[in-house]
Amino acid sequence: MVPIVCVVGKSGVGKTYVVERLVVELKRRGYRVAAIKHSAGGFEIDHEGKDTWRFAQAGSDTVAISSPQKVAIIKKVDHDHALAELQRYIGPDFDIILAEGFKQDKAPKIEVHRKEFGPDLLCSKEELLAIATDKKVKIDVPQYSMEDAPGLVDLIEKRFFDREKEDTVTLFVNKEMIPVNPFVRSIITKTLTGMVSALKKVSQATSIDISIRRKSEE
Repeated sequence: MVPIVCVVGKSGVGKTYVVERLVVELKRRGYRVAAIKHSAGGFEIDHEGKDTWRFAQAGSDTVAISSPQKVAIIKKVDHDHALAELQRYIGPDFDIILAEGFKQDKAPKIEVHRKEFGPDLLCSKEELLAIATDKKVKIDVPQYSMEDAPGLVDLIEKRFFDREKEDTVTLFVNKEMIPVNPFVRSIITKTLTGMVSALKKVSQATSIDISIRRKSEE
């Protein structure tokens, strides 16, 4: 499963700055990075008058816009998605996902802290991977300067990255991510790769995505 690290902190403390520096350092080391931003107040990217806005106004539940350089998908939802659900949309083709916000999620967190915002932290010791701060906090958690992206990435590498990685298997059932143990992961990998490799026009299967949507039973 692709590791997720949340960068959390009080409003205006500098979360985006820390995420930016982490992305730069991770990319410098050759990692594939996905970034997610949580917006509690909602957002708009399909502005009024644009074709995507017109498609949505006509009733489309999902609108996509594609160009040779990028793809964007706008999907109507009925709840605030958890990171596990968003990971499904992003896909497995990344080494790490950095999420700004999502302080209620169970993913390990880097809390951004500055003394001018007061001494209190949002997270407990058990939730924290590290603290990025301009003043040491009295808590037994690794602490780094907000400028020390290399140090934070060293910690992320030590915690999450194994250069000799195992096969990654992510299973979603009814939109909920289901953990799979090594035995089940091995069975799924061997069964699916064996079946797919036998198909015509498939030379080597390095990534397999399957979605099954069953008809509802009356």
